[in-house]
Amino acid sequence: MSDDQAAGAPLGTVGPDAGRSALNGQFLPGNTAAMVVGDRSAQFWRAQDATRREIVGAVIADSGHTPDDAPRALQIAAEGIAQAALVRDAAFDRMVESGGPLTSKDRGRRSLTVWLAASDRLLRHLQVVGLRRVPRSARGIVDAITQEAPHV
Repeated sequence: MSDDQAAGAPLGTVGPDAGRSALNGQFLPGNTAAMVVGDRSAQFWRAQDATRREIVGAVIADSGHTPDDAPRALQIAAEGIAQAALVRDAAFDRMVESGGPLTSKDRGRRSLTVWLAASDRLLRHLQVVGLRRVPRSARGIVDAITQEAPHV
């Protein structure tokens, strides 16, 4: 890997010393101007393990267990939550990088489809471990007036 590529540049140096043919200017095998594809993806997969374990631990702790005493079903659901959250976040980042959820022709980007599917899966896994909407009890009009009225 060239110094430019190591510094995060997607392209190496372009010119006669970049591995081009002197005859026709075409790139030769092993040139240093090759575009590095998948570099961010590799960084994502290296970093995901620690983040995934952190999410799994938090889900299990929120359920009132430790990793050692958590039921196997909870461990599986927590893994699913972590995986879906990571995929959802990666799809969102890709959507932001590419300029938003829609193309210039007002079509949904593939990253939007991935984000929607991962968000749906995340919600389903969260419901398995107990995420649910708990409505607040509505105060009666008498309670509201008596609590808001100044005491004289």
